[in-house]
Amino acid sequence: MKVKEIQNIVELLKLAKISRLEDKKEEIKELEATQFKLPVNMEDILPIISVDGSYCFLFSFLGAETWIILFRIGVTEYSIAINNGAVHYIMNSKPKVYDHLNLISFNKNVLSSQPKAFSIAANINKSFSERNPQYFASNIMTYLEDLTLEKISKTRKDCILLKDGALLSFKSLEREPIYKSILQNCRDNDILLAGVSKSTSNHLLDDFYTDDYFLKRYYNKKYADLTYIPVPKKILEAQTRFDIWGEAHFVKLHKKAVKWFRIDILPHDRDKKDQLFSSIAAYSMVHLMPGYPIGLIECHKIAKSVRDLKNAYELELIESLKKLGLEPKDILEGAVDMNGRELYSFHEILDQQSR
Repeated sequence: MKVKEIQNIVELLKLAKISRLEDKKEEIKELEATQFKLPVNMEDILPIISVDGSYCFLFSFLGAETWIILFRIGVTEYSIAINNGAVHYIMNSKPKVYDHLNLISFNKNVLSSQPKAFSIAANINKSFSERNPQYFASNIMTYLEDLTLEKISKTRKDCILLKDGALLSFKSLEREPIYKSILQNCRDNDILLAGVSKSTSNHLLDDFYTDDYFLKRYYNKKYADLTYIPVPKKILEAQTRFDIWGEAHFVKLHKKAVKWFRIDILPHDRDKKDQLFSSIAAYSMVHLMPGYPIGLIECHKIAKSVRDLKNAYELELIESLKKLGLEPKDILEGAVDMNGRELYSFHEILDQQSR
């Protein structure tokens, strides 16, 4: 390794400011932050309904750019009860599970017989140099999540509705009609809607560090308890790829929170902001995962369990595929891993030969 090359890397790291800011005595910019408290009467908090989804690839017909996928949407509902001064999370009803066995394909005949959302997702994917079935599947999963949110917002009243992920959608996905319906339903039925995003590895705070790293490093100690920080509107308004349906915040939901989460709320709920964040924090006191709502924890488990069904569905599908006249060899060649990739790619074969 050349000394000159190492020195060049060091200089580049200085430009990226990968160093201890404290040593340089640089000023950390002050963010607008508001601290809040848990509700006084915990049993008066609205019930909380949470929605999350996942999917699993079952078979691939690679030559036909067609995949069979199992989608799973999980829904949980919790309320709070106090017993001997301790908080207890009560599951109001059995978790609901919505499984959707479906097919994604770039074949025009297939797309013409499916909802418009499939054609839109396929057309977006065609713009990539290599068509990505995971991206295709992910867009269909969010479509199914949105339909579930629309149904809940139409049939329920007086509750908090939590969506896994931010309250935004790619403009190119044309989800405006669904979101407008969800928002109107929430207004009509007195529902407080919030989107909770697990990922905060972006730069909405306009710093060279990711939002997650910046907040944990410089704000965890400064704000030791419940706190929210609004994302500057100018940053959100500057983007052109998304339809923004909510106002974004970074929120610390527990004094021992594993991280700050991005939480979006509806603009017409801004006057209820403290109440909403306070209520979500009340549902985020699980010892194993402090600072993340119990409903979304359980929804995530339910949604991810779709992968446990892979083998059972594969056996049933093999019998059905045989009836199409496919040979066993053709069916086995369609076997894929959880992410839709071939079980034995050329890279894997090459790596084995190189050992």
